[in-house]
Amino acid sequence: MSAGTNEDEDEGPGTDMPAAPPEPPGSIVIGEFAGGAVAAGTRATADDSGRTLGAHGATPSPPPVAAPLPGGISIGRMTGGAAASGPDAQAISRSERFIEATPRLIEALTLLRGETGELRTEAARAEEEIRAGGGVEEGLLRRIAVLAGRAAGSVGGQTAAAVAAAAITGMLP
Repeated sequence: MSAGTNEDEDEGPGTDMPAAPPEPPGSIVIGEFAGGAVAAGTRATADDSGRTLGAHGATPSPPPVAAPLPGGISIGRMTGGAAASGPDAQAISRSERFIEATPRLIEALTLLRGETGELRTEAARAEEEIRAGGGVEEGLLRRIAVLAGRAAGSVGGQTAAAVAAAAITGMLP
């Protein structure tokens, strides 16, 4: 023992005491993953700067998900995005999210051809996106729905803008 410390000389601060065990890494459990990015692990990173093509619709309940190993990721159903697990892991999603050009969407945009100003311009832009790639960027459709809703509200009743706004809003996630 050391004088006045009540400690054995081979134990205590500055000695070779066994280190506490490291904390177990956390885990991530996701029932349904339809896009985005997720990463688990020391210095792991996730980056989602993408957009995806597809019609939005209700999905059944996600399947049961088993618990992952410590530090891992468990996903019941994955329909888009990126996932990575481990030290320095990187999950990067660069997909593009478009709303598919359904007959209902094309009909709604056709109704807006008779509108004026910004609403007509944005609807024409959406039709051009459909011709170029088969879908419309979700943000543009949201903008058109808002503009059409405003136009319908200023006139009232079942105008073409009101019908289009309702149809487009129903398609958005």
